[in-house]
Amino acid sequence: MSRAVAVCHGPFGRVSIYNLDRPMVVHAHREAHLIFFLEGSRGLVTVNDHMVRVDPFMGVAVNPWEPHNFQPEQPGSFGLFLVIYLKPEWLAAQTMPSAGSLVFPSSELVVTRELAAWRDQAVEMLLSQHRDLNLAPVLMALAQASSEPIGPELVSSLLHDTSAGALDRRVLRACRLLEQHTSSEGALAQIARAAGLSRAHFFKLFRQQVGVTPTIFANTARIDAALERIVLSSEPVTSISHRLGFSGQSVFTRFFTAHVGMAPRDYRRVLRTVSLPQAQASHV
Repeated sequence: MSRAVAVCHGPFGRVSIYNLDRPMVVHAHREAHLIFFLEGSRGLVTVNDHMVRVDPFMGVAVNPWEPHNFQPEQPGSFGLFLVIYLKPEWLAAQTMPSAGSLVFPSSELVVTRELAAWRDQAVEMLLSQHRDLNLAPVLMALAQASSEPIGPELVSSLLHDTSAGALDRRVLRACRLLEQHTSSEGALAQIARAAGLSRAHFFKLFRQQVGVTPTIFANTARIDAALERIVLSSEPVTSISHRLGFSGQSVFTRFFTAHVGMAPRDYRRVLRTVSLPQAQASHV
């Protein structure tokens, strides 16, 4: 079964080393996403219907909200990967303004000597026993080496909620409701009815404007809520499962594993945090 080797959350987002042997479902992230092969079985990542083979010479770059999935090239064989999720607002805050900037212009990421050097440094830091990991400069260098110059414009160009004025009011309301009600299994049908649209019309309009289906958006919101509780609290996985509206812990574990790559308890087992606040006792 796929396992987490190292996980670190910080103001930048999160960075992990995963040993993966199972496929992951189509999903999306709010963050900019980088995937690098380390050893073992290669991986296949499909981004917007374009498949990229992740190997020693090619990584993958995924922009925020781009649908993608993962599968091992040889089913059942383990592959070790460095997986990075970078918050667009953090990237923007690190750099000088730059007009017309994007995060990643291509999903195919050639692993140059510069990229390989920064990748290896990130791996070394993650595998070290040091309590204080100064990962931010290394992750910023990886992002810069993987992309066009990054500036504050990426927040408005790639985060759905910062360009809210351009969204249909029904879609904007749907986004907010899905983020607020991560424990509601029937939220999609209710939102479509509230918008006065058929389910088919609602799904089409939502995908046209947001870039992903309402189902993928809702699953992203649910995973974000789960990660927040796993990282910022000591709440038992069983309790997290209940709070998020799953019928049982096993159902939640399957959902989490299909989207993140491993079970929530395994994720928490190797977790480290950098400069993150602890959850308040009243956190709900």
